[in-house]
Amino acid sequence: MDMGLYRLTIPDYDTKAFREALVNAFCHRDYSVLGRVLIQIADTGMTISNPGGFVEGITADNLIDADPHGRNPVLADAMKRIGLAERTGRGIDRIYEGSLFYGRQIPDYSQSNSRNVSLFIAKGPTDKEFIRMVSAEQQRMGRNFPIYSLLILNLLKDMPKLTIQQISEELKMPESRIRVSLETLVSSGIAEAGGSGRGRCYMLSSRYYKKVRKTAEYIRQKNIDPIRHSELVLELLKKKGDVCRADVIELLQVTPPQAYRVLARLVDSGKIVKHGSGAGTKYILKK
Repeated sequence: MDMGLYRLTIPDYDTKAFREALVNAFCHRDYSVLGRVLIQIADTGMTISNPGGFVEGITADNLIDADPHGRNPVLADAMKRIGLAERTGRGIDRIYEGSLFYGRQIPDYSQSNSRNVSLFIAKGPTDKEFIRMVSAEQQRMGRNFPIYSLLILNLLKDMPKLTIQQISEELKMPESRIRVSLETLVSSGIAEAGGSGRGRCYMLSSRYYKKVRKTAEYIRQKNIDPIRHSELVLELLKKKGDVCRADVIELLQVTPPQAYRVLARLVDSGKIVKHGSGAGTKYILKK
């Protein structure tokens, strides 16, 4: 994939994520239990499993927040010394980043139980515009996004316009931590916010929606109050250049006659100009 002056290779599986997942499977397995570390690769993704459940205090829901501690500290220390494992003990972050950076599904530990830890890493698809957006912002900052920011961005990509409470419920993260990450993303311009108090909502910036050719969806998510139909159409015109009745129907989620009336009011008020007739009719802003 082209990234300005260089090309970015999109692998089926991130090499750093795979290495950390494999090291974790060997370092944290229960060696008192018979069994083996198993790697299975299918069309949909890769599964890495090991004998023994999670270490005490660790669950599939608190992997990101839990303090790092292992079942076999001597083995883990040896892995760190030879450069195979993260010295910080935060290898789980690398596993998540390996999927989140490419706009893929979050690594899934939901099939783990008291006898076995099972990690599923989805193979694809990827979101190239999401990768470009995240990569460009990381270059601007001179550092990688924190794992919490990547989790939030990935969620907003799939579920636009969410409140802090909704994000907290989806990611199982405290609202205080989410609030700090969100406001930092808004300040950088990679996300946008609207409203105030508990009703304040967040979504990805217009840059992302423009790149993925979903300008109408962006404007609809931003504000779909029927009282502002005319304003929304004008905003779409400013971003798109021209619209037809089908664009207005998609934007406002209204019937064809309703879309026609909105456009007719804007023409009568002198704000837009109608060009053509029939199916080829287009509307542009009046200069």
